[in-house]
Amino acid sequence: MFHLYDMMRGPQFLTIWLLIFGSTSSLAAESELEFTPFVGYRFGGTLDDERTGRSWDFNEASDWGFTLSQPASETTRYEFLYSHQDTSLADTTDPNNAFDLDVHYFHMGGTVDVYQDRFTPYFSGGLGMTYLHPGQAGYENKTRFSLSVGGGLKWYPTERLGIRFEMRGYSTLVNSNSSLFCDSGCELQISGDAFPQFETNLGLIFRF
Repeated sequence: MFHLYDMMRGPQFLTIWLLIFGSTSSLAAESELEFTPFVGYRFGGTLDDERTGRSWDFNEASDWGFTLSQPASETTRYEFLYSHQDTSLADTTDPNNAFDLDVHYFHMGGTVDVYQDRFTPYFSGGLGMTYLHPGQAGYENKTRFSLSVGGGLKWYPTERLGIRFEMRGYSTLVNSNSSLFCDSGCELQISGDAFPQFETNLGLIFRF
């Protein structure tokens, strides 16, 4: 189960970014806010255990979330992204050795339009945090810095409604030889500096 209180104990820079996002609301008075709930599919991600030499894979699973954006210029937008996945982390040598894991991304960034029309291709990017919530007793939640890049296509059949297709890649930074999830006795001693994940999403744009 996702514990909001534990998540809110993460880095305070998320709150700072949200305040910055809100402080630019005067731009929204002149142009449209866009709220886009989406669903999709996320795959990728491997952690190598330094102590045992085993690898642990993030199982492929659906994802869901939303973006909230407002104009920064004629061709760019500020954007906040939240993306969530219910997955599991499984031992590659023994698939039965696995535990549930919720992966949450909170990113602040933006988009850049290639050109603007009813069909608008764009690039996107963001910085923020990855919140990992294991679903096994004795395992602790962890928060790590992450970044993302992507691109996609927006289609506006009407002035206030649109459809957004996007592909996005994430990289979550972890310290080499650092432990994840719990104290001595059950942690994963990670080898490597980052783990990647990728997702494809389809969302419905609401313009205000």
